Amino acid sequence: MKVQIVLLAGIIAVCVAAPPPERDSKILRYDSDVREDGYDFAFETNDPIKRNEAGKIQQVSQEESNYQVNGDFAFNFPEGVSFQTVFVADEQGYRPKVSFGQARV
Repeated sequence: MKVQIVLLAGIIAVCVAAPPPERDSKILRYDSDVREDGYDFAFETNDPIKRNEAGKIQQVSQEESNYQVNGDFAFNFPEGVSFQTVFVADEQGYRPKVSFGQARV
């Protein structure tokens, strides 16, 4: 009898602790513009996940050019804490600035 109670309690604990089913994300906005001198790209979902990015060619000299990308992306962790990264990527490398927000109660 004790084994059955322990087994039943274990099954109930596993069922209660199961993660919620994932829901499908919906794209609310999607923009993409590719040009000869660069591009712009953005999307947003209902999760909410957001991403913006713009790339352009920078002429250093007649023989040399570099690509510079500016952008940001943001999302919320399941606990409600927001996460955002703003970045620049160019000849000096990838330079992100990361920030975390407060959890929603």
